[in-house]
Amino acid sequence: MSISTVLASNQETLPLRVHYRDEAHGQIVHDSLHTRAGWTKSYLFQFDGRVAGFGSVAVGGPWKGKPTAFEYYLLPTARGRAFDFFESFVAASGAQFFEVQTSDILLSVMLHTYGSDLESEKIVFRDELTTSWPVPSAMLKRVTSEKKSNCCFQERRHQ
Repeated sequence: MSISTVLASNQETLPLRVHYRDEAHGQIVHDSLHTRAGWTKSYLFQFDGRVAGFGSVAVGGPWKGKPTAFEYYLLPTARGRAFDFFESFVAASGAQFFEVQTSDILLSVMLHTYGSDLESEKIVFRDELTTSWPVPSAMLKRVTSEKKSNCCFQERRHQ
């Protein structure tokens, strides 16, 4: 069973990027990089000749001279080989750095497995589950009158 990673056009990876966006179900910080000519290189992953996913490396703009993996997506059926695909991706792409969106679970796992000297500029949360933590001692108390609150809402509607 063979894994391969081949350079591909952004057009060739677009159907997989649509899956990636759908699963992210939220903001993707560097999504627009693919539209900037010369800023990215994308790779298709194959397993026994079948497409299994894609990865993208930023190579232009602020990343010039610092090839940086920033997207990594595998179809659900290929995720059991995530580490093998990632190692193949890094070897083929020459990526030397990561830039990971914290809400991207798969690439975050790769970051914590293969990365070192980690820094965080910002955190993007993934809103997926509704929680209901009981807080028996909590109490909500109105501090602004209902009349004053309604006036504020009216003012904002007219701004």
